[in-house]
Amino acid sequence: MHRLPLLATAMLTGLAGQAGAGSPELGECAALDDDSARLVCYDKLAGRGPAAAAATADATGEADGNGDANYIPPRLYQEEANATNRFVIIPYERNYLLPVTYNSNINEEAWHIAHPGTGMDQAEVKFQISMKAMIWQDILGRDLDLWGAYTQTSWMQAYNTDASSPFRETDYMPELILSFANSWRVLGFRNTRVNVHLNHESNGQSEPLSRSWNRAILSGLFERRNFSLEASAWYRIPERSKDDDNPDIDDYMGNGQLQGLWKWPRYSLGFILRNNLQRDNMGAIQLDWTFPISQRFSGYIQYFNGYGESLIDYDESTNRIGIGVSLTDPF
Repeated sequence: MHRLPLLATAMLTGLAGQAGAGSPELGECAALDDDSARLVCYDKLAGRGPAAAAATADATGEADGNGDANYIPPRLYQEEANATNRFVIIPYERNYLLPVTYNSNINEEAWHIAHPGTGMDQAEVKFQISMKAMIWQDILGRDLDLWGAYTQTSWMQAYNTDASSPFRETDYMPELILSFANSWRVLGFRNTRVNVHLNHESNGQSEPLSRSWNRAILSGLFERRNFSLEASAWYRIPERSKDDDNPDIDDYMGNGQLQGLWKWPRYSLGFILRNNLQRDNMGAIQLDWTFPISQRFSGYIQYFNGYGESLIDYDESTNRIGIGVSLTDPF
C-alpha cells in the first residue's frame, strides 16, 4: 500500500482586517453552560486571556444578533479554553457508538476475500472516535492555528459468531489542519472558520483489500443562529499508477461535500451530502438525529445511502440505518 511522505506545505489564505472589538455582556457569559467557555467569556470581560474575539452567543445557539464583527461561537470558545489543557481531549468529528446497524446491500465480494467459506451478516456494530490537538497557536500573532487531528471509524461483525465476530473494516484518517478564525458575512451567514487540511485516509490492509488516498482540502464553516454549514472541496494528491489501490475513487466520492447541523437545546438534526457531479450521478447522503437520553450522552440515529461509507465499500452502494449513542456533535 502506497503512503505518500508527509507534505510540509504551508497554505495560507489572504487575511482581512477585522472591525473594532466589542465586549460580551455579563448576562451572555452567565448564559453559557460549559464551564470552560464561561471562564473564557469572563476573562474577556475583565480584559484577560486571548483577544481573538469579544462577543458570544447564548446557550441556545442564537447567533450574534447585534452583528458584532468579533463574534465567536460557544464551540470555538471551548476549544480556545481547552487548547493547552492536557487533561482534555478536544473532539473533532462526531464521536459515537451504534451497537446495532442494518445494511440492506452488503459487499460480499470483499468479505469473501478475507473470510472464505463464511457468510457476512447484514447487522453490524459501527463506531467512530475523532479528536484533535493544538500544535501551534496564533502562528501570525493571532487567529491562525495549526491542529493535528485523528479520526477512526470501524465496522464490526459483532453478531457473526460463525466468523468469530471480526472487525470487517477500520478506516484511519490523520490530518493536519491550518485554521483561520474570522467573522466574514456571506449571504446572511457568518463565516467563522476557513481551514486548509492535509489529509491521509487508509484502511491499513494489504493487497487486494488495501484502500487509501491523500487529499488537500479547503473548507469553510458558516453559521447562522442554530444552523452550521461546512462546505469542503478537495484535490486528490496523485499517486503512481502501480501504487494506486483505488484509481477511480474520485468517481464515487467526488471532490467535495456539504455538512450541515441544526442544533436545539435538546435535539439536533444533521446531514452530509456528496456528489461526483458527473453524468452517472454517484454520491451519498447521511442523515443524523440526536435526542436526549442522559446528561452526558445523546441518543443517535444515523442513516446512510450511497457510495463511500467506508474505503472498502467506496465503489459499492450502501443502505444502512443504525441506532446508538453520540458523545459529541461535529460543530
